[in-house]
Amino acid sequence: MQLKEEVKNFPQQPGIYMIRSEGKVIYVGKSASLRDRVKSYFNSGKAGSVKTKNLREEADEVDYIVTDSEVEALILEENLIKEYRPKYNILLKDNKRYPYIKLTDEKFPQLKVSRKRGDESGELYGPYIDSGAMRETLDTIEKIFPVRDCSWKPEDGYRRPCLRYHIDLCPAPCAGKADRDSYMESIEKIRNLLKGKIGEIASQLREKMELASSNKDFEKAAEWRDKLESLKKISRDQNVRLSDELDRDFIALSVETGTEKDRETRGTIQVFFVRAGRITGQDSFDLEFPPEEDSPAILSGFIKKFYSNRRVIPAEIYVEEKPEDASTIERWLEESRSGKVEIKIPKRGQKKKILDMVSRNARYGRGKSREVDSDTEQTPGNKGVEELKRVLNLPTPPHRIEGYDVSNISGTDSVGSMVVFEGGRSTNRKYRRFRIEGKDGPDDYLMLQEVLRRRFTHGLDTDGSDKDKDREADESFSKFPDLILIDGGKGQLSAATEVLESLSMDNIPIVGLAKEYEEVFRPGKPAPIGFSRDSEGLKLLQRIRDEAHRFAVDYHRRLRQKRTVRSSLDSIKGIGPKRKKVLLNTFNSVERVRNASLEELKSISEIPDKVAERVAEFFEEDPGKRSNRSN
Repeated sequence: MQLKEEVKNFPQQPGIYMIRSEGKVIYVGKSASLRDRVKSYFNSGKAGSVKTKNLREEADEVDYIVTDSEVEALILEENLIKEYRPKYNILLKDNKRYPYIKLTDEKFPQLKVSRKRGDESGELYGPYIDSGAMRETLDTIEKIFPVRDCSWKPEDGYRRPCLRYHIDLCPAPCAGKADRDSYMESIEKIRNLLKGKIGEIASQLREKMELASSNKDFEKAAEWRDKLESLKKISRDQNVRLSDELDRDFIALSVETGTEKDRETRGTIQVFFVRAGRITGQDSFDLEFPPEEDSPAILSGFIKKFYSNRRVIPAEIYVEEKPEDASTIERWLEESRSGKVEIKIPKRGQKKKILDMVSRNARYGRGKSREVDSDTEQTPGNKGVEELKRVLNLPTPPHRIEGYDVSNISGTDSVGSMVVFEGGRSTNRKYRRFRIEGKDGPDDYLMLQEVLRRRFTHGLDTDGSDKDKDREADESFSKFPDLILIDGGKGQLSAATEVLESLSMDNIPIVGLAKEYEEVFRPGKPAPIGFSRDSEGLKLLQRIRDEAHRFAVDYHRRLRQKRTVRSSLDSIKGIGPKRKKVLLNTFNSVERVRNASLEELKSISEIPDKVAERVAEFFEEDPGKRSNRSN
């Protein structure tokens, strides 16, 4: 009742409002009229939606900030949502960090790869869901229009050109071989290529090829022909094309209805990017939002978050239904783009065909990241996952948790392990081992950093494609965890955090579990997190830690045993590199060489009988073999 009276005095001006419960912000909203909007939450005449009802019951304080315009309020609203992550606002989780091609804003620009949507240091093109195709595009562009790839700056003065100049991969502005005007002409053509405007460039290359051929300069004609062929690699025809060259995004939403016990509903957003009439990439996102939130509100929340840190804003955005506050969002996007932006609903034709395809992809992707069987909802593993969300104050339950450990003896046979738990259960096929090379002495911190760097670098570079030979590797690395567990205390945790920060992956929550007192630590927090000893969350972390340790030690033991047997073979008279290779290839593993019978050894044509007898005698005296036979 007190709040209902207070909001009657709110100003009738645009601004944002923050609803609090026990001092914590639980919802941030914006309005063209603060008084009218906030009063609606406390209107006893209407029950309202489930979200409104819950807000009314939980709210004990409402703050507001007046702004000059509704667009300004929209920007402020998004900044505050990022800061407070209120539970009744729509939360966006990016499934992957897809790469962009960046054209730097230097005097002599370069082409680089960027994974930061808000990168302000150049022009971004993409994103590219297939990182392999993106790198092929870069290689192709380099062959057609060479650009520099070095740290040289004009103020450094001229210098001798590098090898790239001599193999026609760089025009060498660093050596004065290319003036800025001619260099920027090539850059403009690269821009057109990245925007999909390939036809004009193909015609120019074809004309140059034909001219060189008519002048009987067949070597030059072949050079232009090769460039034309390279261009065709990035101009593959698509079944779905648009006739004009406007930039467009197509957005579709698919909602997964939660159970009555859920305090939130989940959904998937799929976005297709059309540049110069061609589909150039896609992106997918997981969403969490309060129950009974309608689609226009969900789309509105997504679009504001999605474009708040993007430099590439299209002229047209196509959706299945108009988002809430569509006109305000259009004005905001127009200010960011410095050009007209329209949010549209296609009714027929190619645009409708593309949006239908996006919608099918959204439905197909729904729930893929939540591979939890509904029959296991009440298992201890799932209880542990829910408890970790609550105790660690995570935005969502950590469905995928990855555990890491390293193992070595005096710095030899150093290995690392990665184990994966999903929905509180181990997923063995996604486990991965790492053999660590080149460490001077035992340094657990450096070894742990190498393991994490290799894992996440691989994940950032993989395209997640469904190639048979790489299927399991992609599945292990292309999906990033919701929580990382390090076997160790503050030191190991600090070393791991450095790697994540260097890769801009520090948005992933990470904890360390120290064995001595079974204490859980978070980065930058000197005191351990308060888990009770019988906590399901702590038990889950202990299982993951123990599994990572077991997996690392097992791999370390196998490598050490393999090295020992290999070294033993070297000490047997008559066994040189060739015969050792024959033995290992024949028996497929070093353990089988140890346990092979004399008859099996003599059956190998490349091994003389006397040598076979020496091998059998040598291992007959091996206590490890006698022990195996006695069991």
